[in-house]
Amino acid sequence: MLVEIPGALGLVYSDGRSMNAGIGHGSLNVPDVIESDDWGTYSKRDDNRRRQAFILAMWDLCMGVDPQWLHQTTDDYSIWSFDHGLWLAGETDWDLPSLRRIGTGAWQHDIDAGVASARALNDAATQVAYLGLETIQTITGQVPLDWNTTPAELLEVASLLHARIPGVADRLRAAAKQSRYP
Repeated sequence: MLVEIPGALGLVYSDGRSMNAGIGHGSLNVPDVIESDDWGTYSKRDDNRRRQAFILAMWDLCMGVDPQWLHQTTDDYSIWSFDHGLWLAGETDWDLPSLRRIGTGAWQHDIDAGVASARALNDAATQVAYLGLETIQTITGQVPLDWNTTPAELLEVASLLHARIPGVADRLRAAAKQSRYP
């Protein structure tokens, strides 16, 4: 979700840092959570084996890094992804040449597909395979221009993500065959 941060807000948070005015991104505020860097701790709880399959699909497609998870303690430790600032292959500013080098290759994600259910991995593969270029362009087209990304760059990012789809779907199906969970 994109939010407008007013200049007059003046919010100061840890270490005296303050928010910059302009467009920012955020997500749903999930109450009663614990933070975890361990992907598999609560896999057997709630519907996490299914949820993790779809997170894995997004992780591979969008080349996620810096895995951080929230587990909602009042909802049987449901897993949520957060800190969505680290996608497209790195903790630094991405550029088109670096994304082109990764291309359609397997993303060396540091999360274990083995915790997800086979059925959910196959479902995620099917849904990823149905993503159309127009859908991805619509999403990338919502990135604010004041984030210093040109429309041409966003179109190319959409094309690169679209080109990754067959490999991502294949990797999800391969993981489903290896899963210990139905």
